[in-house]
Amino acid sequence: MKRVGALVAVSSEVGRGHPQYLDSVLDALGRLGVAGIMRQVPRWRLARLGYRLGGRGGPLTSLYARARSGPPSRVLLGMLDEGLRRRFRDHPGTVLVDHPLLAHLLGPVCRVAYIHGEIAAPPVSAVPSAWRTFVPLEATAARLAAQGVAREALSVCGLFIEPGLGERAGVAFAARCERLASDRPLTVGFFTSGAYPRPHLRLIAAALRSCLSAGHRVTLFSGPDPARVRRFAPGARPGLRLVSEPTRRAENARTAELLPELDLAVAPAHERVNWAVGLGLPMFLLEPDIGPFAPLNRAHALELGVARPLGDPAGFGTALARLRA
Repeated sequence: MKRVGALVAVSSEVGRGHPQYLDSVLDALGRLGVAGIMRQVPRWRLARLGYRLGGRGGPLTSLYARARSGPPSRVLLGMLDEGLRRRFRDHPGTVLVDHPLLAHLLGPVCRVAYIHGEIAAPPVSAVPSAWRTFVPLEATAARLAAQGVAREALSVCGLFIEPGLGERAGVAFAARCERLASDRPLTVGFFTSGAYPRPHLRLIAAALRSCLSAGHRVTLFSGPDPARVRRFAPGARPGLRLVSEPTRRAENARTAELLPELDLAVAPAHERVNWAVGLGLPMFLLEPDIGPFAPLNRAHALELGVARPLGDPAGFGTALARLRA
């Protein structure tokens, strides 16, 4: 194994998307034989509380969106510092970060490599002080350059998709095309974000029941807190499979295992939009959009034709038959 000195990864552990992008990078580096990368996680109770409250819907969600609509204030960064700038000031190596707020915080004091795995690039994600920002698409880089990030500091490296899913993409795509051309029941994967937004959970519950009533099969991925989902899901029923894993790594492994069985997905317009764009997995997007990334991810996926709004959840199961035809 090749060891790397003075390379540190700092993970926000806010939600699933940002930490998952860093997980994927570290996983890929490990497969290349790179070892010795220390991972640190700040306490960041305030940021995680804001994330959870922002998923509740209504005025709190609107307030959360406004708070993250532009570059962070000095006051906010000061509240999130927790000694991070002092700890990494003049760090001799490179600091990998997974969240724009971490990049804004540490960019002025050390060499920061910001893993920006989202297709979307709202103003908060433009960090001119970062040594390097890694982005999935040229369009993402162009948007960040237009917002003040130096073009030479931007590296386009392709979609950030979990390595395990990428390895099974071809097999899964072929199996999916075969099923779509048949008259067999479809298998729908339902996913929620890490904040478990109440409006999304209500839509999932109605669309899930509609799919089962129409004779389709359902795989519900509950995330690390299955109790939050079970309140909205029906009890044990034929055709319903609940996937509940305690960690992201375990859920990723299970998702990769089941990917060849999935015909479409229902999810928020967050990190899993990468699956619609890069894995050929048709996606139906939950509403409302939460946070500054979701509207831009949604627009990109709709423009490519790889996703649609969920629409009426009660009629979702029967609508699938029409779309399939």
